[in-house]
Amino acid sequence: MLSHLTRGLFSIKHVVLSFVLWDARHNFCWLSSYLSMTPHLPQRHLNIWEWLLLLGGLSLFASQALFASSLKSAAFDEQYHIAAGYAYLRTGDFRLSLSHPPLVNALSGLPLLARDDVVLPVEHPSWAQSDYFIFADVFLWQANSDPQGILVHGRVPIILLGTALTALLFWWARQMISPTAGWIAFALAIFDPNLLANSRLITTDLGLTFFLTLAMWRLWRWQQQPSWRNAAWVGVAVGCAMGTKFTGLMVWPMLLGVVLLAESRPRPWRNLLGMGLVMAVVAYATLWAIYRLDVGVIPGAVWPLSHLPIPAPFYPYSLWDTFMVIEEEPKTAFLLGQISNRGWWYYFPVALLLKTPLPLLLLAGGGLWLIGRGKAWRNTAVLWLPPLLFMFLAMTGRITIGYRHILPVVPFLIMLAAQVGQGDWLRPWRGWRWRPLLVALLLLWQAFGTLSLWPHQEAFFNELAGGPAHGRYLLVDANVDWGQDLILLERLLREREINELYLGYFGTAVPEKYGITYHPTPGFLRFTAGAEIDAYNPYTPLPGWYALSMTSLQLGLMLQNNDMYAYFLGKEPVACAGYSICLYQVAYPPEWPIDRRVISDGRAVSDISPAELGVQPERQLLTKWVQSPSQIYPLGEGFVPPVDFVPLHVPFGESLTLVGYTLSPTWRVSLYWQVGDTAVLPRPHPSQAPPLATFLHLSGDDPSQIIAQYDGWPTALTGLEPGDIIQQEIQLHLPATTPAGQQYLRLGLYSPQTGQRFPLSTTPPTDMFTLTPVTLP
Repeated sequence: MLSHLTRGLFSIKHVVLSFVLWDARHNFCWLSSYLSMTPHLPQRHLNIWEWLLLLGGLSLFASQALFASSLKSAAFDEQYHIAAGYAYLRTGDFRLSLSHPPLVNALSGLPLLARDDVVLPVEHPSWAQSDYFIFADVFLWQANSDPQGILVHGRVPIILLGTALTALLFWWARQMISPTAGWIAFALAIFDPNLLANSRLITTDLGLTFFLTLAMWRLWRWQQQPSWRNAAWVGVAVGCAMGTKFTGLMVWPMLLGVVLLAESRPRPWRNLLGMGLVMAVVAYATLWAIYRLDVGVIPGAVWPLSHLPIPAPFYPYSLWDTFMVIEEEPKTAFLLGQISNRGWWYYFPVALLLKTPLPLLLLAGGGLWLIGRGKAWRNTAVLWLPPLLFMFLAMTGRITIGYRHILPVVPFLIMLAAQVGQGDWLRPWRGWRWRPLLVALLLLWQAFGTLSLWPHQEAFFNELAGGPAHGRYLLVDANVDWGQDLILLERLLREREINELYLGYFGTAVPEKYGITYHPTPGFLRFTAGAEIDAYNPYTPLPGWYALSMTSLQLGLMLQNNDMYAYFLGKEPVACAGYSICLYQVAYPPEWPIDRRVISDGRAVSDISPAELGVQPERQLLTKWVQSPSQIYPLGEGFVPPVDFVPLHVPFGESLTLVGYTLSPTWRVSLYWQVGDTAVLPRPHPSQAPPLATFLHLSGDDPSQIIAQYDGWPTALTGLEPGDIIQQEIQLHLPATTPAGQQYLRLGLYSPQTGQRFPLSTTPPTDMFTLTPVTLP
């Protein structure tokens, strides 16, 4: 079955690529009237130099994306797409394709089939539960030892789709307008930063852009030669667009609108209706093939759909499920200094204006003017109506988090810009060739702006926005920071010899997999809860180095505490890894007094107002977080040993010493720990698990025969100082069958992550200390 599935996917890819190659062989004759506007363009094949230039340009585009791929860590959604695609190829099961149809994800998984070291953990419970969030995390970061290699291989098919898109725009502009227009479109595509950035990401955005453009090109070919075969080609392209992303359904109103607007001469309506039916049938057949010709009922559907078998039933089911999730879930977004969980209708027009290269905007504007001047707006609807409808869809939605969601608009802007390649417009004007010179300068401007930004094209902002360095003040999330710069952060830390830092990371990647050693601070999506996160003080952070993602800087935890990193907003970073993660150093003047505050009511420090905490100007506030009823005595001040206090001196290394305990008749045990050298305290673990825990066992002569036990640690290590005394409250619950006689309380410290116990600084060394024996009646 797997071999048939793989051959089927390769066949789909072959069909898609054959569109361009077929037209390259058979369609070098240029249209006789340029949509009733321009004179006949003679047929001309590419000469050897043009072929070399074409291949060189395609290689340049692919190499820009490919070499940047190895420098970029996992972006936010990549793990979900590669896990779903590879699982689909290996099992034939599309249970993980809930948020997106499987076509492009499956293409991304194809290179992994050639590797024999990739593990698919279908035995994990998340597979049976169809939980693609957890399964993707387990697949990429736990089950496999080479996550970056998996990503780099999975990005190759997307790079090929991006390269094919540049070739498609070249042929389309050449056929539709002129050879010169083809080269203009080609140059704009090769050096478009948004196409380049998304061509090296395992997501569906570039795939939708390619197939949507392909569908409109085939529609235009059908308009010129309305044959049944061309209608079928339109259907295949439309089916691929639908099989890539659910917003690919927008291809249908685009197709209908273009046909209605561009139909200038009468044709038999029955013929048009028949060809439209062919397009629809072929499109659904293509979608059905993508879903492995599956037939069944729509899961959870109402009668009669619950009893009516249909082809590809998982498509409408996952479409409805995705729509409901989008409508129900809040999406916190940032725009021009504003924060909203409802979005803005003007978000994407602003993003288009700020993140699209100005040369492309200027040339596209010129192309629109030429279309309007020549009264050819109806026959060129295939260029301006699709992006207009797509922008309208984006403006009515709630997901306002990235330019990538309007990426399908870019090829149509390029095609509009190519209109300036019309032969009559480029002719000398009053003896001056200023128009060709102007076009050439604009193309050089775009090429320089893109190449000079490599490999960080995802952070492109045009000169109107102030450039990429200013972009983080205007837009964040996928526009600048999608978690992609951990590799460069690790290099930056090595160059500056920074061994300890606090990391506020926005993304799904696991930073330690990229060699980064860090203390986690609040971030989205991995560091949202836990004692160490609750202990973070956003008002006067602890001294040290901080690496902050720009999305975290502007949005904090996104769904709550948006001002988590307000302390850093007015500060210039010391250095940045790309444009998405910046380094800051926190230090306080030595003369500033230190105020100390213990938080023991369960609230996070960031949830408490500065006034309630007692934050004062020119004073550092040091907060310590502990779970009640346990307590912390800062620097030991205020600690008065209780009456039944049993003093001890049991050092566990240099970091913690057991200085005493109390034991009540109700088996309530109070342990008193004194902090030693905080430099050797266990590091807070990035997984949000406690960095250490106390075990307390009640047992007889045999320590392994445990009667009652406790495991836990009530205190965040963040904010602890040498001399602090921690009072740890423990309640033991003895079973009714507890035997009478002498029993022993044994305790120690261990790591919950590894299970390794902390040795006592005693001779001989041991990892367990026995308190005073207890006699049970």
